[in-house]
Amino acid sequence: MTEVHPVPVVIGTAGHIDHGKSALVEALCGTHPDRWQEEKERGITIDLGYAQFAYPDGLELGFVDVPGHEKLVRKMVAGATGMGAALLVVACDDGVMQQTREHFEVLTLLGVDRGMIALTKADLADEDTLMLVEEEVLELIAGSAWEGAKILPVSSHTGSGIEDLRAALRELALDAQAVADPRLAFRLPIQRSFGIEGAGTIATGVCASGQVEAGQDLIVLPAGKRSRVRRVQVHGRLAEVGEAGLRTALNLPDLDKADCERGSVLVAPEAARCGDLLRMSVKRLPDAPQLSHDSEVQLLAGTAALDAKIYFADGQETDELFVDIVCEQPIALVPGQRCLLRRPSPAKNIGVARFLGYGKFRLRKKDVEERAYCQKVRAALDDPEALLVLQLERGDGAPKKASELAPELGWTVAATTELLDALTDAKKVQKAGTALYVAAGSAQAMMGEIQGIIESFRSKNPARLLIPIQRFRDRLGKKGWKVVEKMPEAQLEMIGLERRRGEFWVMTEAEAPEEVIASSGKIRAVLKSGGLVPMDWKDVVAQSGLPAELVDACRGYLLDSGQAVQPSPGLIFDFDSVNAFRAAVVTQLQGGGMDIPALRDQFGTTRKYVMPLLEYLDDCGVTERVGPNRLLQNAEASLV
Repeated sequence: MTEVHPVPVVIGTAGHIDHGKSALVEALCGTHPDRWQEEKERGITIDLGYAQFAYPDGLELGFVDVPGHEKLVRKMVAGATGMGAALLVVACDDGVMQQTREHFEVLTLLGVDRGMIALTKADLADEDTLMLVEEEVLELIAGSAWEGAKILPVSSHTGSGIEDLRAALRELALDAQAVADPRLAFRLPIQRSFGIEGAGTIATGVCASGQVEAGQDLIVLPAGKRSRVRRVQVHGRLAEVGEAGLRTALNLPDLDKADCERGSVLVAPEAARCGDLLRMSVKRLPDAPQLSHDSEVQLLAGTAALDAKIYFADGQETDELFVDIVCEQPIALVPGQRCLLRRPSPAKNIGVARFLGYGKFRLRKKDVEERAYCQKVRAALDDPEALLVLQLERGDGAPKKASELAPELGWTVAATTELLDALTDAKKVQKAGTALYVAAGSAQAMMGEIQGIIESFRSKNPARLLIPIQRFRDRLGKKGWKVVEKMPEAQLEMIGLERRRGEFWVMTEAEAPEEVIASSGKIRAVLKSGGLVPMDWKDVVAQSGLPAELVDACRGYLLDSGQAVQPSPGLIFDFDSVNAFRAAVVTQLQGGGMDIPALRDQFGTTRKYVMPLLEYLDDCGVTERVGPNRLLQNAEASLV
């Protein structure tokens, strides 16, 4: 027996109601696609149907049959999701009808650019009628990607033309078969789900990207629940792998049928995002109805049909709009995914929407940067490198991991890492640490701004070795400070900074003037003479015999270099005095308890100064306050 090889492409039927789509599928495949009793009794398709046909050499085509009724366009779109090519069906006794036009419009909007036309019921038409219908079809497809598509007359009743159609469909399928994109993670929009006693839930659809195999874990969105894949079927047979372009059924024992309703999406864990505020570009049809702010629309995305509202940031006169669409419930999409936008009543296609990303807030007139970002994403949808760099620049531009970026794009982490490393080699991305990346442009701009802040501070404070991080907060704002705060040590080192505890960071390239270094010895001697009884700063200036401005410069240098310690504002001590106090506290605690009066007497000071010093030791991690007591934490903890 010849082994069957499914072609990774699903061919969908499309056309007006009662034009013979299901009968044609039965004539081609030997299986009637209608599943429901009501469909068989009424003789019309009301839901998606499936069938397949294998050629003698084992090559197999999968078909999805969609409803033709005007009220079932949402189901037609659900069936069109995953179509690699389409068979447009036009009955010779009717010709091109309204739903023929709408179905063809939907196919072209969703990017189904490969197809052919079957002129059914050819046995009911004479030669002149056949020529007239063919002319109508040629007029319909003129100027579209379908121009030049094959048009074949057939009769499902007599079998005339069926073999020619099979041969043409084989050629079409091989031309349209999916080419797997190795970047994309597994994703399957669910077309149908049902339960089997003893097996659990079965979810079916066409794999949009990636691969799935038995034993793998998947997440269903928007439910957010996880299940192991028990079994995989392709075209109704057990298979080792389901992959892009193949009609696939998955046994998911850990999910309920209610979690896998049509419109849900199965994805690899951490491979996709879900949200209800969608940034989208909308390309309107020439005869599309005008939309106003807050208009109700229907979004047909993947296999989902969602009620939604559309919002404009400002008046846009162009055919392509950048809008927010707020859906009634969350939906899982990937950048660039095509969706159909419809006016719900009276029903009419508005145009094609392409997903750009999820928003945290609705666009307003003042959100100029966000709108500009949307336009950049739209331009980069077919350029993976540019799209990845834009994701790096997204938000605060802070360094990001590949595992953070991959779900935003629907990519695998491995593929994202590989491209990031290639962009790093090309100098378009900078690596920050072992697993963090930042866009080169954003990094250079931010690092330049940080260096400017450091240089400005050093020019005004030449004796300082530390810089207050409040300077960065004030100059960079909340957004910029978040970038600096998340920078890894290696990246901070590149711009001359070293993170340390507290409100000051080290300027690694800073050096105090020789005069300040030499004079600081006199200031330190004065501080040391006072022990743990702080001196009035005027007395320090007087005893040093140095100009007041030089004494102030020495004070900053001594604190930054760790030769002096400031436990609290207004208190400054020589480091050796504080270190001796630390040793005494450690000795007491190691002996079983703390005696504050003894500390006060030992150092000839008062409780007024002992208590701030003890709190300082808590802050440094030497001790820890627990209720009324102090416990020893780290006797060797740094005091600066």
